[in-house]
Amino acid sequence: MSAARVALVGARRARQGLGPFVARDLEAAGVEVRAVLGTRASSASNAADELARRFGIRARSYASLDHLLASEAIDALVILSPAETHERYLRAALEARLHVLCEKPLMWGAPDPALRARELVDGFRARGLLLEENCQWPQVLGAFRDLHPDWDGRPPESLWMLLAPVRRGADALRDSLPHPLSLLQALCPDPDPRLEEIRFETARGVPETLRVRFRYCVRGARVACNVELVADAHVPRPAALALDGRRAERRIRLPDYRMELSDGARVVPLPDPLTRHLAVFAGNLAGVLAGSAPPDPAPIARRLDMLAALVDAFPDERKDCAT
Repeated sequence: MSAARVALVGARRARQGLGPFVARDLEAAGVEVRAVLGTRASSASNAADELARRFGIRARSYASLDHLLASEAIDALVILSPAETHERYLRAALEARLHVLCEKPLMWGAPDPALRARELVDGFRARGLLLEENCQWPQVLGAFRDLHPDWDGRPPESLWMLLAPVRRGADALRDSLPHPLSLLQALCPDPDPRLEEIRFETARGVPETLRVRFRYCVRGARVACNVELVADAHVPRPAALALDGRRAERRIRLPDYRMELSDGARVVPLPDPLTRHLAVFAGNLAGVLAGSAPPDPAPIARRLDMLAALVDAFPDERKDCAT
């Protein structure tokens, strides 16, 4: 069977620069990156040139999605553009019957994002199309078990997470909270999770920290969650996780960007979660193209529903996307 063929939207994303690494990892997983789409012909051409220079990936560049779809035989769209543009590309992919990997959150920037997400998720499911969201942190759990072999994988009573988003306020919530929510969905599978006791605290200091506290409630488990978002501009940005007090700090060794998990006394290797997540997507895409049923995308819609509830509860006059 020939390799799956994809096009990348936002392959030269300036804010976080994910595009080149997503393209690299997809190619390594056996997927052909055939084309890139930019907002302008110059930015698309620059993105294609960067892929060729850094990774030897020969992708054609386009500034129009209609032109790309008319010119290229592709199986999937990989959406890495800003969240406010996702819905437009998702709807175009659905109409063209393309599978999708979409950067988190699935969509934003329009009224009732959770309702609109459910509509789109239902459309992808009805057509048998693969729809996945780029949430990587569940791929950390294997290394977490290596670091804490006494952890039995059961739903925890508490989850703590430290993240350092680029943005602040409600934008930081939008960009960061899909990580703990996807972890909670992996740890406590349930079709109808709900959030209770949502509250926020700001700790003034250096760095300033926004604490997001809530209870994640499913049948048989009530997880006390504490997510700390720190205004730390150091690169690589700090990140850490604790389940029932078992702590794991993500460390990144430069210049080769080698990752580790540490509890302060022990260290274990951490395979790049993005690379692992993209390999899973590539496997699922190959399976669907071979006739297998795609994974149920319903958790993606539920995750956005919970994200919108958290952003709605945030006392920030600047938030304007989730209502």
